[in-house]
Amino acid sequence: MKILLIKIEGTIPFIVTEKHLQKIKNLDKSITVTSVSASDKQKILEELKDADILAGVEPVTPPIKNAKKLKLIHVFSAGVEEVLTPEVVKSKVIVTNSSGIHAIPIAEHVLGFMLIFTRKFYQTFEKQQRKIWKANQDLTELRGKTVLIVGLGHIGTEVARLAKCLGSKVIAVKQNVKKRPDFVDKLYSSNQLDEALPKADFVVLCLPLTAQTLHLFDMGKFKLMKKSAILINIGRGAVVHEKELIIALDNKIIGGAGLDVTEKEPLPKNNPLWEMENVIITPHHSGWSEKYMDRGIDVFCTNLKAYLKNKPLSNLVDKKRGY
Repeated sequence: MKILLIKIEGTIPFIVTEKHLQKIKNLDKSITVTSVSASDKQKILEELKDADILAGVEPVTPPIKNAKKLKLIHVFSAGVEEVLTPEVVKSKVIVTNSSGIHAIPIAEHVLGFMLIFTRKFYQTFEKQQRKIWKANQDLTELRGKTVLIVGLGHIGTEVARLAKCLGSKVIAVKQNVKKRPDFVDKLYSSNQLDEALPKADFVVLCLPLTAQTLHLFDMGKFKLMKKSAILINIGRGAVVHEKELIIALDNKIIGGAGLDVTEKEPLPKNNPLWEMENVIITPHHSGWSEKYMDRGIDVFCTNLKAYLKNKPLSNLVDKKRGY
């Protein structure tokens, strides 16, 4: 069995080490692993011709029409929208992702966003640059605030757990409301989102990008939120209607935003979000950690063992639903 592993060179969280490769090979004597740099497009196409499994960090989107043996594509990320080309969706190729490996760093990132807004770290840092010793008069606490998690998957669940640890009231929107974690005070179904929004001080988006979630958060949703509410998006940028978000922020319809993702990435330098005092932007790195690939390889190996034994795979992507 040949595994083609596409590597990204020089980006520390995504570096594949010899230890990682050996861990994959040790699963079965039949396994061979060919690792190719993501920048070497021609080499990828050549090696793909006789590969049984394709693995790599998204986007892993080479044409697969000549990959006659390909049975499985695994991505070391959660989002798969760029992987699910019409060609892949129509094929019999199985797609799996690494959903769950980002939960810890992203949840901590969200916590950082919330603390920036409650403890006014951004304004204090600006004063530090100008050597101004002046206390903020409007500091507040996370304890007692209501945090709404929209999408209670691996990441949303960890965000909820951390928020509850700090004394926040945690509510969440989830498709299946039958199983409520102890640290979530109340669950709302997807069609009850509008009911939940007015209650929240923080609205945390942990959603994949699908036809149903595209521009889900538009002016209509912003107007349902508290004027002081903070929108935090660590899912996908296009879940938020960015032009309407800018209007909402500019007109104080909502209190602010913490954005790790934007509709267009990198965020264009002329985008008004860069200049807004009530916006914190990070460059889509909330899931990054030195432990990224260790966790990613563990998920891949678990799936690979199941695949070799013809057992059900974890993190199986529904190609029609898009996640």
